Amino acid sequence: MTWNVKQQPPHSNRRQLLADALREIDLGGLSDRLLNEPNTTGGPSRLLESQTKPPSAESQTKPLSPELVERCTQDFKFKYRSTLCKIRTDPLNPASTVQFKDMYTNLVLKEEHGTDKQMLGYNDILDLEVNGEFPKRIMVQGEAGAGKTTFCAKIAWDWIEGKYFSHFVWVLIVPLREFKQHTIGKIAKSYLAKNNPATVSQITEYIRSNPDKVFIAFDGLDEVGSKIMKTEFCESQPTDQTQLQPSQPSVTPSEACGSSSETDDIRLVDILCSDQLASCPVLVTTRPWRAVEIRSDGDLMKLYTFIHIEGFNRKNLSVYIHKYFPKNEDKANRLIQFTSENDVISENMAHYPIYVAMLCLMWKERDKQKLKEMKSLKSFSQIFKEIIAFLKEHYAQKEVKKVGSPSLHAYLKKIDELLGPIAKQALNGLLENTFVFGEDDFEICQESKDIACRVGILSQEDKIPADMDTHERNSHVQLPVFFPHKLFQEYMAGVHLASLYETDRNEFNRLIEQVVLRRKKKFKYLLYFTVSQNKSIATHVMNSMLQRLNGDMIFIGEALRFIFDVAFESQDSDVAALVKDRVLSEKIELVISKYMTAHTVAGYAFIGPHMFKKRI
Repeated sequence: MTWNVKQQPPHSNRRQLLADALREIDLGGLSDRLLNEPNTTGGPSRLLESQTKPPSAESQTKPLSPELVERCTQDFKFKYRSTLCKIRTDPLNPASTVQFKDMYTNLVLKEEHGTDKQMLGYNDILDLEVNGEFPKRIMVQGEAGAGKTTFCAKIAWDWIEGKYFSHFVWVLIVPLREFKQHTIGKIAKSYLAKNNPATVSQITEYIRSNPDKVFIAFDGLDEVGSKIMKTEFCESQPTDQTQLQPSQPSVTPSEACGSSSETDDIRLVDILCSDQLASCPVLVTTRPWRAVEIRSDGDLMKLYTFIHIEGFNRKNLSVYIHKYFPKNEDKANRLIQFTSENDVISENMAHYPIYVAMLCLMWKERDKQKLKEMKSLKSFSQIFKEIIAFLKEHYAQKEVKKVGSPSLHAYLKKIDELLGPIAKQALNGLLENTFVFGEDDFEICQESKDIACRVGILSQEDKIPADMDTHERNSHVQLPVFFPHKLFQEYMAGVHLASLYETDRNEFNRLIEQVVLRRKKKFKYLLYFTVSQNKSIATHVMNSMLQRLNGDMIFIGEALRFIFDVAFESQDSDVAALVKDRVLSEKIELVISKYMTAHTVAGYAFIGPHMFKKRI
């Protein structure tokens, strides 16, 4: 009533202004009732009554008009054109983006058929059938850096361009690392222009009423910590409003379940479990270790069709490199030759777009001597160590011009010291399933955050999101801070974990024994990058792993494969000797199978190629 008397100009349509204000805070149903009901002197009390005794969600929500549905469609497309559908030529520099069509290169896709995989063309995805119908849930697995996010961007791009996904009215691409605590209506609303009047309730109701017209893609299931199996997720409160969010030790079960401010909105976990929007086609990308959760639930597994992204084949690799060097065919050809002649790079790295992008970047910038040194790269860890060193040198040389001078070395040392707190934050985030940070997370190491952003190890949004309301804009705004790819966070986390070996041996051992090795599929890259830092660390960790090597031969075989992977990343001869001695002492027969990764086979060869007893 104060607002009505004191804050509104004379002769204004105050009823309409109030309705607009209600709609802005997602009370669209109340807004519609205010406009549609007769204006009586009892208006304010009628509004209060509607707040204390709300009707059902369905009766509050006015359906989106065809014109507003189309307006939302155009807003979604604009969002994807301006953000998602751009490719970085430098994986660490947000300003290096180019148009999607200029750099996108096809990825190798395979569909699971029982225990086998069959090649699947991208254009054939919409022709997939389960018992004569397009599958409503699709799980897309891929190792780190294989191109899962780019695959989602390709779907959005084709929808924008009116190609393979054009029969859907809306395509919603949801990066889970950014939206752990949101519902689908709120996420879609956040993509719309500020002046788009569609409410969360209206968006949710449209999706619910038109499931065959909406395609949803969740990217990065491995980047959230919650369980999605129905038997384990908020079991004690089956009717609550659980949201997909990271599990943290300090959160109680009831808090972890959370609640939605819009009772008719749809939780992401309910979509993944097919409890909601069961007939809406949904695609989910993840690293393989997280897909195990779906596979281990018999009922849930039946709902999903499984696809694998395996990165580039030799032909696609060549196409990508030529796109990277459009004006220098000779340089492109020499890099292609280099990747084909180096067996380890050819087998282990050339399939993964992120590694190829880093190789291209170094090939473009390095001098001849450095290019020769690149030819000795063998492991994932080595290429990351090389790219981080390259970034630090590249930045330092802008500040200290004299190459090789004592002042340059001193400046590089200062950068290393400043990056220490960033590595610590990387590990903390990894353990808590946090991949997007706030500025306050770096409050005590602001200089470290700034230098990490300038070097390229961190990125930070440089503008306030367009959908933020006026109050939020005027208050302290947390601009998101993140690593350019989860692998970079895992590498920096490995740097910090390795440093604990000298500074806090008890904590190092606790993390290795009770966290990393217990969840080795989830933390395998962290372990790779940790053992690569130091010979003593690699030996120490390998001894711990070998002590755990007990059980029947099936489990020993699986554990040995992982041991070979870790030994290969260490690139340490003493570590190889430890593994070799254990294999020989227990007379373990080493078998290479067609299902092994090239990385594991390289690990076998690293331990001792003459030890193979059988090949199948």
